[in-house]
Amino acid sequence: MDKKQSNLKNMKHFNQFIGSVGALFGIVVFIAYIPQIISNLQGVKSQPWQPLVAAISCFIWVLYGLTKEPKKDIILVIPNLFGVVLGFITFITSL
Repeated sequence: MDKKQSNLKNMKHFNQFIGSVGALFGIVVFIAYIPQIISNLQGVKSQPWQPLVAAISCFIWVLYGLTKEPKKDIILVIPNLFGVVLGFITFITSL
């Protein structure tokens, strides 16, 4: 393997690692909605608009990731699915 092929292989591994770390932190961001959901259910309502807008944004990214060619972008889809579900639950419970 020449140096150029080695660099491309290293870049691919780096890109996959960074994508995985980004996906993990994306999930953590949306898990942070859980205390807000609990507060909403306990009657301490918060504003509903930010989680609604986040859920819509995440839904668009899910659609993009699932329709991306030549293959689906699962690293993009997974954390954004969390955002759709938890953002929408947060929105509904804050009403």
